[in-house]
Amino acid sequence: MIARQLYSWLEQMSSRPQIIHLWGLRQTGKTSLMEVFRKKFPQALHYPLQDLVTLRKYETHPENWVLEIESALKKNNSLPLMVFVDEIQKIPDLFQALQGLYDTHKKKIKFWIWGSSARPIKRQRAETLVGRSLSKVLWPLSQSEILQSESCLPHIFDPKKLHKKIRDSEPRSYASFLNRAIQHSLLPEPFLTEETSFAHELLYSYQATYLENEIRRENLVNDIGHFEQFLSLAASENTQVLNYVSKAKVLGLSPHTIKNYYSILQDTFVANFLTPYSASFRVQISKSPKVYFSDPGLARFVSGERGLAQEKTQSYGKLIEGFVITEIQKQIEYQALPWKLSYLRLKSGLEIDLIIQQGKKKIAIEIKSGKTVLKKDLRFIKDFIERDPSITHGYVISRQALPFKLENKIYSLPIWDL
Repeated sequence: MIARQLYSWLEQMSSRPQIIHLWGLRQTGKTSLMEVFRKKFPQALHYPLQDLVTLRKYETHPENWVLEIESALKKNNSLPLMVFVDEIQKIPDLFQALQGLYDTHKKKIKFWIWGSSARPIKRQRAETLVGRSLSKVLWPLSQSEILQSESCLPHIFDPKKLHKKIRDSEPRSYASFLNRAIQHSLLPEPFLTEETSFAHELLYSYQATYLENEIRRENLVNDIGHFEQFLSLAASENTQVLNYVSKAKVLGLSPHTIKNYYSILQDTFVANFLTPYSASFRVQISKSPKVYFSDPGLARFVSGERGLAQEKTQSYGKLIEGFVITEIQKQIEYQALPWKLSYLRLKSGLEIDLIIQQGKKKIAIEIKSGKTVLKKDLRFIKDFIERDPSITHGYVISRQALPFKLENKIYSLPIWDL
């Protein structure tokens, strides 16, 4: 099993009284992670609500769940009593019960909850657990988890420190890792599957399960067929600037409906938005967000693309851009990096793939899919640094290992060190 970065955070949270809530995209390994973590507490109570017998035992009489926990508290000699609840959204009344138990027995009981259906959990959490819980998103596998390496991203604002951390040659298996991430996705089960054809069967099942459990059962849309068409179109335009009107025309729907569909993708952790840079550039050609699927390999599959991605093509460049952005978003979540992300596109042609802001400090990033960084690849970053003095330095993220310093204030960051 691949060790997950969030394990150390879970260990740190063991001594905190708050309810710990793990959520995220379906099938990212939440249950597997919590099963491993739960072994640290052999006396803990465990309620796997995906198990039909367990579900039936409490869904009609959730008060019996409360009584059972209170009885265990009286017998428990080592506080706090650990309680693990999987697929908690299957019994909505348990959220109210959690609130009561937490308020009554704070510091005597510790809850760990997780589930797959994002919107119901968000709603219930907002209504009952506000101020009582701490949460993290478990994303698809990160490359640092798979390669068993330390991400260099936390040092990105300090080029000197970063230089000491990066590896000056590409790992031997990195090309095959990238191909698998693109073809199989970074969802644990498909990624770990050796045969691509079987990985695609798993992804077919994943797509069907998402549409059935996240969309149809929750009555999020009026027409599941329209949403399925939208999902394919949105996946094919991954990493692009959002244009609700153009998609509405293609699908024969209203822009309001398209906007609602995108909010569903965001709420269910399928996609994230990257907002335009908010500085006073009056000549910005785009003031709409970009959309990035949480897993570019999954987006490629949903869009209908198959086979090996051809390097040195525009579509491959977009795949690598999506991969880099999502890897950075994972590390922001896992390492609690206080960063704000944005992008910039001006009428002059200047385009910056990513701007990272930490307080008043800002850096600019260009993302390239090749193994060689050319002089022309630096021109937008150079221009941007001249226009905005708050930008301290910039990076080109690519598969080029050396040299580290490309020009004054511009450095190379190998993609395998994200």
